[in-house]
Amino acid sequence: MSFITLNNLSKTYHTEAGEVRALKPTGLEIAEGSFLGIVGPSGSGKSTLLTLLGGLAKPSAGSLLIDGIDVYRMNEEKRADFRREYIGFVFQAYNLIPYLTAEENVMLPLAVTSMSSRKQRQAALTALQRVGLANRVGHLPNQLSGGEQERVAIARALVNNPPMILADEPTGSLDSSTSAEIMDLFQELNHEGQTILMVTHNVENRKYFDRVVSLRDGCVDVDEPKPTVKVAATG
Repeated sequence: MSFITLNNLSKTYHTEAGEVRALKPTGLEIAEGSFLGIVGPSGSGKSTLLTLLGGLAKPSAGSLLIDGIDVYRMNEEKRADFRREYIGFVFQAYNLIPYLTAEENVMLPLAVTSMSSRKQRQAALTALQRVGLANRVGHLPNQLSGGEQERVAIARALVNNPPMILADEPTGSLDSSTSAEIMDLFQELNHEGQTILMVTHNVENRKYFDRVVSLRDGCVDVDEPKPTVKVAATG
């Protein structure tokens, strides 16, 4: 059984200029442990699809099942609990709190849990170690490079041990060398069993994925289950 199932999922926005069909009825099945790339030109529906996969906006029609759970049949409160348990989010802008250390930023998703402060710090340290930043726990974001800030954002997504990560253009503001390091890290996590769904404009990132879904005009244009090249993680 698929870990993630989209059944005719769609999203239409109503604006003063009229209806905008951001995502037309879409059906996908995604296996657990996948490293899925979502690509396509601007306005093709990539961000809308990721938003719906993250349980962040109700679809206009259709359903989303994750691990057999019908995400949009839950109320807002239960869906928020579901997101905390199941999904880690990584964004291009990092979204780090500037006056909190790397460790404190990673601890943020644990603030609403019953975990003790000591255990929260240990979980944050473990996540930072996992992304190679054990020596940066006390640094503020402005004391970190762009690549290090992205690693903190990834550690924050991992700290709850969610079964899936959604990443929206995580290398979009990085140079090519740092981008490759971050993609190697994502691939290492995927090799450890993490399910990762990533929106990207960077054509170089395609070689890391085990499946690529290309969108155009709100529709799946190409679904490539087995790209011809997949690089091995380094480091």
